[in-house]
Amino acid sequence: MKNHIAILIILILSFSCGKKDKPKETILIKNGSSKIAKNIKDTIIDKRKLIKFQPKVSFNDFLVKNIDNCNNAKLDFNSNKYASQFITRLRDAYKSDSSNFAGHYSFVFWGCGSSCQSSLIIDRLTGKIYDSPVASLGYEFYSKSRMLIVNPPDSNGFYENCDYCEPMIYVLNEKTKIFEKYKEKN
Repeated sequence: MKNHIAILIILILSFSCGKKDKPKETILIKNGSSKIAKNIKDTIIDKRKLIKFQPKVSFNDFLVKNIDNCNNAKLDFNSNKYASQFITRLRDAYKSDSSNFAGHYSFVFWGCGSSCQSSLIIDRLTGKIYDSPVASLGYEFYSKSRMLIVNPPDSNGFYENCDYCEPMIYVLNEKTKIFEKYKEKN
């Protein structure tokens, strides 16, 4: 009886695996309007609805003048209410990294569950720790820029059309040490 059930399962699986689904239509959404992909350049391999990320600003619009890799200041874990929960992660990043964000900051991030990443920044000049945005799909940032992209698009500039996938641009306000969501000017 066990052999008959095993053979039946193998037959069902082999027939179901051989079934070829018709590929779904690829839709690109550019500047709010949709169109059907016309050429290989517009074809998206995974066939999901994707949106092209086309910001009007770039990292070069928020360049800093100097890069300072010092870490002479003692880390001030009392400067941020969450810092004491991540002492090892922050200390390790501070010791091993050079400035990786906005000239003299260490941008430190870690996973906090499925589709969740938390982060903090360390001012390498003062040792103070500041809040930074939470992400679902990671971050993009550079040592020479104050701009931060939360949930950056893929290498081709596309992102999935889902509630937590949209890329967001933040800019660090150097005076207040707060990340401000960038609003594009019309």
